[in-house]
Amino acid sequence: MNEKTDRRILRTRTLLRKVLLDLALEKPLETITVKELTETAGLNRGTFYLHYQDIHDFYEQYKNEVLEQFNSIIKKLGTAREASGPFIDPPSGYVRPFEYVLEQKHFFKRFLGFGGDTKLSLQMTELINQQLINTYRVNHQQITSADIPVKHQYLFAYLSSAYVGTMQFWIQRDFDLSPAEMAILFSQISRLGSAHITIPV
Repeated sequence: MNEKTDRRILRTRTLLRKVLLDLALEKPLETITVKELTETAGLNRGTFYLHYQDIHDFYEQYKNEVLEQFNSIIKKLGTAREASGPFIDPPSGYVRPFEYVLEQKHFFKRFLGFGGDTKLSLQMTELINQQLINTYRVNHQQITSADIPVKHQYLFAYLSSAYVGTMQFWIQRDFDLSPAEMAILFSQISRLGSAHITIPV
């Protein structure tokens, strides 16, 4: 496959994804047809079926790519510093997940927001939980996940769920805080608890 063909495929995929997001804002994903998607995009169905089986397959491939990119970003969580206090000037590794969600805001507003893909939130929660487990194992030289104390496993489950829930509320509020502010806020909540959140007067 030559570079010209690669670019054409990339442009087609980008166009189809944009149209999918536009249509998904108006109706449930399961009601969108290949005919509607391709006609809106100005493409023929044959082009679509060269790469995807149906709308579900198209969405799953799209989602999996987003999750892979998100996972590569959160691998830096927990490795930037060891201090126990909340951030004042958060490391870029902690800001980057929020930046990525903002960059992909149309996808996340539709599928991680209210009425979206509940499986997506669970998948993101599991990715974060697994990263917290991996970081703990590296820092404490644990061989298997079973070696992690039970209370720590509960803590990781809580933090990962709270992290995604915080992102969902941020999306619901149409990204009213910056990614850096979100990283600071979550560090305050997770390290100090809600009683210690700094609220401007």
